[in-house]
Amino acid sequence: MLATSQALEKKRKVEAAHAANPNASNLVEFTPLGAGQEVGRSCMILKYQGKTVMFDCGIHPGFSGVNSLPYLDGNEDVDISKVDVALITHFHLDHCAAVPYLLSKTPFKGRMFMTHPTKAVFHQLIRDFARGAKGSSDEALYTEEDVDASMDRIEVVDFLQTLEVAGGIKITPYRAGHVLGAAMFMVEIAGMRCLYTGDYSRVPDRHLPGADTPDVQPDMVVCEATYGVSRHLPREQREAHFLQRVTDTLRGGGRVLLPVVALGRAQELLLMLEEHWEAHPELQAVPIYQASGMMRKSLKVYETYQEMLNEDIKTLFMHENPFAFHHVTHLKHAGQFDDVGPCVLMATPSGLQSGVSRDIFEAWCEDRRNTVILCDFAVQGTLAREILGGPKDILTKTGGRKKLNCSVAHISFSAHSDYDQTSTFLDEVKPPHVVLVHGEKTEMMRLKGALEKAAAEKEIPRSVYTPAILQTVKVTREPLRVVRVAGQLAEKPPHVGQHLKGIMVSGPAGTGAAGSGAAPQQLLLHPNDLHAYTRLHRGRVTQRQALATDRPFSALRLALEVMFEGVEGSGMLPVSGVKHQRREDPQGASFQGQQLHEQQQQQQDAGVGGGESEGQQVKVKQEQPDEQQGLLAARHEGQQGEGQAGHHESGHNKGADDKQQQQQQQQREVTAVRVGDLVTVTYVPECPRGTFGTHVVVEWEGGRVADMVADAVVAVLLRETGDVHGRVAAADAAFLGAR
Repeated sequence: MLATSQALEKKRKVEAAHAANPNASNLVEFTPLGAGQEVGRSCMILKYQGKTVMFDCGIHPGFSGVNSLPYLDGNEDVDISKVDVALITHFHLDHCAAVPYLLSKTPFKGRMFMTHPTKAVFHQLIRDFARGAKGSSDEALYTEEDVDASMDRIEVVDFLQTLEVAGGIKITPYRAGHVLGAAMFMVEIAGMRCLYTGDYSRVPDRHLPGADTPDVQPDMVVCEATYGVSRHLPREQREAHFLQRVTDTLRGGGRVLLPVVALGRAQELLLMLEEHWEAHPELQAVPIYQASGMMRKSLKVYETYQEMLNEDIKTLFMHENPFAFHHVTHLKHAGQFDDVGPCVLMATPSGLQSGVSRDIFEAWCEDRRNTVILCDFAVQGTLAREILGGPKDILTKTGGRKKLNCSVAHISFSAHSDYDQTSTFLDEVKPPHVVLVHGEKTEMMRLKGALEKAAAEKEIPRSVYTPAILQTVKVTREPLRVVRVAGQLAEKPPHVGQHLKGIMVSGPAGTGAAGSGAAPQQLLLHPNDLHAYTRLHRGRVTQRQALATDRPFSALRLALEVMFEGVEGSGMLPVSGVKHQRREDPQGASFQGQQLHEQQQQQQDAGVGGGESEGQQVKVKQEQPDEQQGLLAARHEGQQGEGQAGHHESGHNKGADDKQQQQQQQQREVTAVRVGDLVTVTYVPECPRGTFGTHVVVEWEGGRVADMVADAVVAVLLRETGDVHGRVAAADAAFLGAR
């Protein structure tokens, strides 16, 4: 009972909301569950036309445990169980690390897609993340078994491959240029296109091409605002600055710590260092250590998906494997690391909040000769972000404090879009609506102002939104309906402006293949084609109205002809006669008007014309009489027997007996007319036993036109009948007989 009342209350809220805003079904709703005015735990919800799409599902690197998750249950307007599909852009933790939690701990029932490289790396990376959480003091979000189970539910999609899922959601991934396999997703629902960029970069680097530019215009672009209005230095300048800083530190007897994400920028930096060491023999005695097992394993993925790398790397693969480094040592465990003398050490994570990079940083931070180079974006709340502020000391993992004497440099090789890339990209795709996510509030607001100003100067219509977490952006967009016409309606090609009338069927019934997994289509069909293209069948609702009358059939028919045929045939609806003569069986069965109607319907379905010609007689034999079955008559059991008994007892001659039977037959004769092949009017004489009086029955198949004709027929009959004594009682008796 409680569940029922809650369902009714929810229904009333929906109805009230629709009444307050009748265009609610045309609203595009976009809600960040994470990464709204922050960087981390990217998770977005898009709703339109009853469809719900989730973009990304990651964690916040600055928090731990459940606090690092997106707000999966924090908004009453977002029901995770109603999400149709989830699209994961790439394998970084802040975009995918909450996926096993979503699949194992929430009521999410939808499908999930990512590219082939993303799924390959995801399994290794997230399993390693779950394994590391075992030794943490925080509650683990999921187990390694949960990660393994999630792989069965994750589907893959290729770049530029368009899939239609969940009965009307089209998804197309484009290259994002951020990391191997990173995708921007174009989602189309009822003609509305939304492009979610995720993390993207339009500038090619040493191993990846830049992001694609879609060839269709989206209605909404959701893009990152990580760097706000900042502009990256040219890649050549950044590389030169980085290599000079590394070389100066090593020549000064110091060590260089490079906190990195295991996949993405790590491979870019390794390619850079390998090339520099190869070109400078004097540096080859200085070791380069790589301390991430995940980074080492991921190199196999890069070798597997060579076709997704840029042309320079593809050319190198023709001669040798560019990821088979000669000057880099991969550390399998801490015992392999000889912390003596100058070296370069690459370790995870990039935020210095835990792991090997944190341990090495605490060991080296007090030596002035050492340098820490941050090559990625430093997220708010991490130690990496803290040391960029230049503190005198730092808090260690054990709670103590250490002097921060080493040098700290921020030379970004982050493959995120800067202002120039973002503004140029938006000018090319020209979306009327832009939603900024994945950026800190201050930078996001600056970017919003700059984009609006640039659009105004170029006279480009553009609205820019900067929603916080759980704040919904609502945009009105008229849906585009695409309907496939089949059957009789498709026999003649339609012309522009033509109105097609039929029954529109959507869902599995529209495909005729329920359970096939294919996306259902919307079909416009003639009612007679339902059985051929769907699993539906046409239903008929027959309506009957009984009216008592004291007028002869001829008078009623004349009134109908004058009304519907007009004078000299000027009317629109013909009135055709159908005479039905009752045939009594030995059990005294009564006439059934329904059999007359069914026989006429069968004749129509067989190709016979509308009504029967006037005077034609139709005989129907009733095999199973029942007092409740007769449409407008009672049973006549015993009547024939009584007549025969009277004949023998009275001794009437054969001529008198024949005359009596003829009178009884005339009394039982039922005559009918059909108006416009839509409404049947049946005239039923008074029952000889007095069970019911003379009346007419108006019968028609429910429908807009037939209902109007039936109303007119009833009005004519009532006017012609006039005032009949005891009409109410007679009508009640006739109605009960009809039932």
